[in-house]
Amino acid sequence: MSRFALVAEESTKKAAAKRAEANALADKEGGLSKDEATRFDALLAEAETFDAEATENRTRAERLQKNGEALAGYSRPRPRQAADPQGEPIVAREGWREDPQCGFKTPREFLLKVVEAPKARRLDDRLQFLAAAGSDEQGEYSDPHGNFLVPVGFSPTLMTTPTEADPIAGRTTALPMTSPMVEWPARVDKDHRTSVSGGLTVTRKAETVAAVASRMKFEKIRMAVDDLFGVAIATERILADSPISFAALLEAGFAEEFASKLLEERLYGSGIGEYLGVLNSPCLVAITRAGAGALAGADILKARRRCWRYGEAIWLANHDTYEDLAKAHISGTNGDVFLFSPARGEDVPDMLLGRPVFFTEFAETKGTKGDLILGNWSQFLEAVYQTEQRAESIHVRFLEHERVFKFWIRNAGAPWWSASLTPKKGADTLSPFVVIAT
Repeated sequence: MSRFALVAEESTKKAAAKRAEANALADKEGGLSKDEATRFDALLAEAETFDAEATENRTRAERLQKNGEALAGYSRPRPRQAADPQGEPIVAREGWREDPQCGFKTPREFLLKVVEAPKARRLDDRLQFLAAAGSDEQGEYSDPHGNFLVPVGFSPTLMTTPTEADPIAGRTTALPMTSPMVEWPARVDKDHRTSVSGGLTVTRKAETVAAVASRMKFEKIRMAVDDLFGVAIATERILADSPISFAALLEAGFAEEFASKLLEERLYGSGIGEYLGVLNSPCLVAITRAGAGALAGADILKARRRCWRYGEAIWLANHDTYEDLAKAHISGTNGDVFLFSPARGEDVPDMLLGRPVFFTEFAETKGTKGDLILGNWSQFLEAVYQTEQRAESIHVRFLEHERVFKFWIRNAGAPWWSASLTPKKGADTLSPFVVIAT
């Protein structure tokens, strides 16, 4: 089955799903509300769009089949043994298109051809077959990104560097979001000197003394979604002829991009058109480090002292800080006590002062604010209005014979706290997010 036929089948399924959802709304007792009626019309419109896409791609599939039948009985010409500037043949052997390795004997040979491609007078036919981006209408492959798919006979992960695992994912507090902007009521709880419950108080009283009433204070937490987009382009030729699924590679690649972008925003987001990151939050507590550049045991102890609910917190640190943390200690009469404990097994993280420490490239470099971050991430709110979505179009770059893929998420995120907490007793404020400053 051709790719056009597969796309047509997928579009038909999507249309059926939209109609089923519309029918479920129509069967609702008591009639439809204004919002439900709007949703009903939108579902039918989406179904019609998918029907049109299915028809278009079904027509293309039929044309492709007819052309294939017309060519049946004709033998394919033997690939030309043209030579590149180095004198090596551009096509290795007969039938290379059906070869899982596309005519390449080894992964090394493939990689060398990719490296040589920008300087070659004529692009290797095998690379032309694997070209992942750029128009080939003029017979030119000048894509600055140098995109070529890895032959299916070699591992698809051959040229993939896995991203570091996100240590924050799954630790934040997820909130439901049924509209692009939502407000949640929250208890005002920034000062524990008189009340630890946002204004409520309890007192002992004599039998004849009237009780003193108290009021709980509230504030509103407002979150408005922002759109996070990723767009990529691929030629129709590569989508039709590629031995591996380019769309699947795009989906996996953008999943990594979204994950890394959200991790970065949780730390450094400005709050304008993106998450509000903890390092820009008004609740952040910044500790002045004991010495210039290096991290010391005193810095770690100060951060621990200012952390709210330390038993739920984790440390994030740049890889540059490993030696400093490994040496961090406090001196005592019975000798030095080291604060760092290296990982003892594959699934056991490094520990710093009894809590997990994760080394990540997303923490700031050693000696700058954010090279060591202590956070109780349950106090960070993340609201998702739309989970990761995907769409593709043949219309945007129709004349270039290219297809555009679009991926997006609609979400919002910010720390729960709008200020650090003044404790019942003690000189310094507390916060779920503490950072070592310069």
